[in-house]
Amino acid sequence: MLTATLGGLIKDYRIKKRLSQLEVSLRIGWKDTSRLSKIEQGRVGKPTRETAEKIIKALDLNMQEKGELLLMGGYLPTAQEIKKILKVLVPQVDNWSYPAYVMDFSWRLLYSNDLNLKVLTLPLSVKDFIEKEYPNVLLFAFLPKEQFPAEVEKGEDKNHLKPFQIAQIAAFKTETHQFQNEGWYNKLVQDLMKFEKFRELWSKIDQKDYHKKLYDYEYKKINSVYEGKKRSFEFHIFTAKIIYDPRFQLVLYFPANKETDRYWEKFKR
Repeated sequence: MLTATLGGLIKDYRIKKRLSQLEVSLRIGWKDTSRLSKIEQGRVGKPTRETAEKIIKALDLNMQEKGELLLMGGYLPTAQEIKKILKVLVPQVDNWSYPAYVMDFSWRLLYSNDLNLKVLTLPLSVKDFIEKEYPNVLLFAFLPKEQFPAEVEKGEDKNHLKPFQIAQIAAFKTETHQFQNEGWYNKLVQDLMKFEKFRELWSKIDQKDYHKKLYDYEYKKINSVYEGKKRSFEFHIFTAKIIYDPRFQLVLYFPANKETDRYWEKFKR
């Protein structure tokens, strides 16, 4: 069944635009208000993306309002929408002096700069995989050591770091809990069940295992390998939702200590 949240947002926008249910229904091409009324009350299943687009057009929503409604409904960005947003964000990500990447609200990784791959000891060829497949960020925590060599911990600050696998599951459940009945959510979990460690942890870990004071901030420690030696980097990580489509997020790293800052110039060459 449709959650009251999505239906309530549609109703809020309709009232904000001073439109009656009949006006909106007629704009869509529905002969009466019964269908829209049921959607607003959450008495029917979630509208298809096609129907959602008709409602958005009938309500005359601007880009930001449209993005908020699509996010509330758990509608994944289309390939065309991803291409459009990356056209704007890729130059910013590539020009960033530290690791940075773009993801959507479902945690699909859409683009990464070279420095993010390098600090994780990943080959730059992974960029092709990312741009073609949009792998979920959750996946990387469970790849075999030979595919993901870096040792990662993260938390709300440097004194509350958790192992990467535990932190990722807990953070994912916290940030996407409202979408757990979506098809893409269940498919992701099903696909990751092929990893033994994921099967072991998924049912045991929840939000209480990874506290966050701020939704858009984390602290991350990465033990990387450079020139045959282990190097430890610590970063502040800030996540910014894109204003005109909050389904997309820009993730930016900043050095968290003098050691990381001092060594970074040499590392990024």
